Amino acid sequence: LLRSALTLFSEKGYEGTSIREIIEGAGVTRPVLYHYFENKEDLFRRLFETTFSDLIQRIDQGSQGEGHCVPRLKGIISAAFALAEENVQAVRLILQVLFAPPLQGPPLDRDKLIRQRFKVVEYVIRDGLKNKELSGGSSQSLTLVFLGIMDFHMMAKSNRLDTHLSPELAASLVDFFVSGAKYRDKAEVSLVSPYAN
Repeated sequence: LLRSALTLFSEKGYEGTSIREIIEGAGVTRPVLYHYFENKEDLFRRLFETTFSDLIQRIDQGSQGEGHCVPRLKGIISAAFALAEENVQAVRLILQVLFAPPLQGPPLDRDKLIRQRFKVVEYVIRDGLKNKELSGGSSQSLTLVFLGIMDFHMMAKSNRLDTHLSPELAASLVDFFVSGAKYRDKAEVSLVSPYAN
């Protein structure tokens, strides 16, 4: 059921997917679905929560370590890219929920979800600023830029399956980000994130 639902939700969205399609894809009957889930919304929520939790756990593990922020940032982006390579449908589902218009899909606390991911990255960026490995912006500004780079490549993968998000690409993107984040003009860039708090 979960595999069928993931395939359909990731390809057709929540609104475009019917219970009938899910049970037909799973090869089960309607009573079987209702034995495990209250309704389509319950199925979607539980599927999304499991998928998003996996992403957060992976990037959190990638961010671990003491000292330099560069290997930790590489760990974060490599972990996200690895999930996209292993399960592009999971990434599509995550991107749909995080970036869909507010009225699409079941009500979820999207701000909380985005903040959760934001904080994992910002923690590492803050260490990089404190240790003078990064400069040129606040931890919020640089986190937004970093996530923008990461999300763009994951969106590309979700739309073009021939895109390969390799560890080498992840490392080169972090190197590019860090060299840009070391550049300091007369005025620092200051973007304000709505997800900082």
